[in-house]
Amino acid sequence: MVLFVLLSVLLVLLLLAIAFKPLWPKQRGLAAALLLGCAGLTAALYWQFGRPEAIGYQPAPAAEETVEHALAELATVVSEQPTNLEARVLLARSYLQTGQYQVAQPHFAKALQLAPGNAGLMVDYAESIFRAGKPDIPDPRARAWLDKALRIEPDNQRALFFSGILLLQAGQPKDAASVWESLLPQVDAATAQALLPQINRARVDAGLPVMAMPGVRALSISVDVDSTLKNQTPPGAVMFVFAKRIDGAGPPLAAKRIPLTAFPIQVQLSDADSVMPTDRLFSQSGFVLQARVSVSGTAEAGTGDWQSMPVMMQSDKLAPVTLILRQNP
Repeated sequence: MVLFVLLSVLLVLLLLAIAFKPLWPKQRGLAAALLLGCAGLTAALYWQFGRPEAIGYQPAPAAEETVEHALAELATVVSEQPTNLEARVLLARSYLQTGQYQVAQPHFAKALQLAPGNAGLMVDYAESIFRAGKPDIPDPRARAWLDKALRIEPDNQRALFFSGILLLQAGQPKDAASVWESLLPQVDAATAQALLPQINRARVDAGLPVMAMPGVRALSISVDVDSTLKNQTPPGAVMFVFAKRIDGAGPPLAAKRIPLTAFPIQVQLSDADSVMPTDRLFSQSGFVLQARVSVSGTAEAGTGDWQSMPVMMQSDKLAPVTLILRQNP
């Protein structure tokens, strides 16, 4: 840094000397004063507003070093706080995501001692076990943890997916295909499209014909307006069609926001419209269907909105339904 400062001073003096060259023959005193004054002012401005510490700049550590440093710090927290479940799970999942499967396993095991009924941790533990093993030999420990997770959460999508992998490893492609096929109605369209080729590879290995993408389950809805409200559409209003639990608890199971056009309006609700990915519309045996035109344009109900009477539906009887909008008092 000292060498840098000296060279900078010399460069500033040289440039100023050149700039004040016309004053040297007749006004040497003034030129010298200006020279020293400008040099001092430049140094003061740099010291006040510059970044002298940047002279010793060191490049940022590589991403790999940053990850290793974060893992080391997290491991220290876990070592000092062995009952800190959140930190231990984060450390275990970080090892899993970075491919350190065997290192992750004891942390998942300890986390499950702290939270023995957590199905998600059971699936994580099973994943770390089978990823650390041989690709063509199923590990019975992974199988046991997946089975335990599925007893707690029979519809756990990750558990079902990994179960299919273990069945394929065990030379049971027909069973693997069957398990994966049960996932298709539960996942969104993009995931189903990605899963279908794996299902068909398993089906071919089992001597079964390939299958096409099954049709998406959807409820057909026609929304109309009461005759007294014809040609009275509120400006800026939008329509919401939504399904809620039968007891009305919690947020909507599924919802769709639709710009108003000429009535009747045709709508479809499916699992793709589910508000929560883990709580899909057709995972319920029944639900309550309703439509509302919001005068404010927001999802919250308000005075003057148009709303239909609630209609109770059963998931296994998806007959087309018509909802009639009437004005709220």
